[in-house]
Amino acid sequence: MDPIHSIKNIIFDLGGVLLNIDPLLTVKALTDMGVQDMMEVHKRLMAAEVYQRFDSGRSTPDQFREDIRQNCGLPLSDEQVDEAWNALLLDFPASRVNMMREISSNYRLFLLSNTNSIHFETYTEAFRATHEFEMESLFERLFLSYELDSHKPDLEIYLRVMQAGQFIPAETLFIDDSLANAEAAVKAGWVAFHLKEGMEVTELFKNGKLRTEAEFLLP
Repeated sequence: MDPIHSIKNIIFDLGGVLLNIDPLLTVKALTDMGVQDMMEVHKRLMAAEVYQRFDSGRSTPDQFREDIRQNCGLPLSDEQVDEAWNALLLDFPASRVNMMREISSNYRLFLLSNTNSIHFETYTEAFRATHEFEMESLFERLFLSYELDSHKPDLEIYLRVMQAGQFIPAETLFIDDSLANAEAAVKAGWVAFHLKEGMEVTELFKNGKLRTEAEFLLP
């Protein structure tokens, strides 16, 4: 049987797949607040794994905000840090909401996202305000990196998700806009799809079913 016809579970990444994001808006927000050479600051934050530690639940919101202040060299308030950090979060288009509703009769739907508590509160509130229902209701279960103490593309997070959801790997499709994350899912035995820049996730489906001609990554 075609492996795509065996898919019963679809696990979506969030940012860049369902939720539009633009990380440069956070860079701009901090620059507008007076941070000098924000790209160099960003490199320091990456090297110190400040983002990754927060997304992996290894630092608290207060620790994260202090890390941002220390690296930016400015006495930013908690509110300023949160404002800048959330600036990258954009919209969850209605077309994708409609897609999720349509395919839910044919597949079990899940979310696996590298995310953190500050972002989660912000985009779920924005979704509720825009669509007038809870984002979480689109999925059978949410797998959030900061709750799993792990981070894509570490193999550990895929294994934890597989165990928690009792998924059969060959029946599971993972969709992510990061090739590294998609390839890691394949190493875990899942089918994957890399949503490349400029692609729209709704185009992966027709009449509530996966388009079998798409370029899937197979284990």
